[in-house]
Amino acid sequence: MIGVPYGAFYGIVTVALPFFLRRQGLSVERIASLGAFVQAPTIWYFLWAPVVDVRLRRRTWVGLLGVISAVCAAFGLYFAGTGSVRLAITSLVIGSIVSQPISSALGGLVAATIPNELRGRAGGWSQAGMLGGGVTAGGSAVWLSVHAPVMVAALASAAIVLLPSLTALTIPETRSPRIGLRPHLRAMSRDVMAMLHRREVLLALAFFLSPIGAGAAANLFSAVAAEYHASPGKIIWAAGVGAILTPVGALIGGLLSDRFNRWRVYPLAGVASAISSGIMAVAPLSPITFLVGTAGYALTLGVCYAAFMALAFELVGGETSASGTRFTVFMAAVNVPVVYMLRLDGLAHGKLGVRGMLAADSLSNLVFAGALMMLLARLRVRSAVAGEV
Repeated sequence: MIGVPYGAFYGIVTVALPFFLRRQGLSVERIASLGAFVQAPTIWYFLWAPVVDVRLRRRTWVGLLGVISAVCAAFGLYFAGTGSVRLAITSLVIGSIVSQPISSALGGLVAATIPNELRGRAGGWSQAGMLGGGVTAGGSAVWLSVHAPVMVAALASAAIVLLPSLTALTIPETRSPRIGLRPHLRAMSRDVMAMLHRREVLLALAFFLSPIGAGAAANLFSAVAAEYHASPGKIIWAAGVGAILTPVGALIGGLLSDRFNRWRVYPLAGVASAISSGIMAVAPLSPITFLVGTAGYALTLGVCYAAFMALAFELVGGETSASGTRFTVFMAAVNVPVVYMLRLDGLAHGKLGVRGMLAADSLSNLVFAGALMMLLARLRVRSAVAGEV
């Protein structure tokens, strides 16, 4: 449940916001640009996310940040639905800044409570919460915007962010020993720098900064649905199916990551995602293609995200004074390709239409997955998973 508020906020940004802005008459390229702007803090949040390792317990940070994120989400959707685009983007950028450290707190809690041999499943369940919450929040907003006043859609979506964040307060987390702020910050800095000097961490950052599993096209599906002749009802169906298949994919990815070498699972999941978007690019532009294609994309995206989480959890290691901050480094890295691929997909749509957008998304996954698989074979990197194959 801890990952749900983080995922729900971004479901609002990636599913509901493009739909609302499209109804206001904005172009897909403009929507992609605004979406990238809202998600830009995901690149830089490592600058403020270390706050979750300071003073308050991590569960308290989850609750506090979830409340603020929910308020920003409500205002953002309300303004987007009423045509105040600048106010909508401002509200959602603030929410983006605030919601990011929730994932850092999650990483710290996993480091403290979950052994490495189970961290694949922990990653799968975490992503199931994040992605399932995201699709649920975004799909609910789209459905309610058609059947109810925009204020109702905004408040309902914000509730999906708010309520799960409060459940974090029930986690039996022990309080860290009290030390001075400066000594604590110095210890955190030494801890993070020690991690960054490890070869496998630098290799992982190359993985996470690549387009593999970025899933940027999912941010634009509601905006390009009309090109597949998909009605708002079909968009809702797609969101509903995605709400089921994305967590299923995450759980599958989590199990695979506890069974096989996590370094190999990650790029292979990217290949699966490339296949789904590639088929959608060449298939007929019909509602059936939209429904089946987005379903396949959702399933493979869940596998990709769980593979990332499992590998990141493994590299974070055990609990330290900066375990939340350690996880932040990986989360910040993996969010970079979401932003640049969103921009690339938008540009490809502007030049080549929806087929070009999906082809760009697919080829980016395939090229980098192939390159990194060759690099792995050369370096012979292994994962610390019992019984790996």
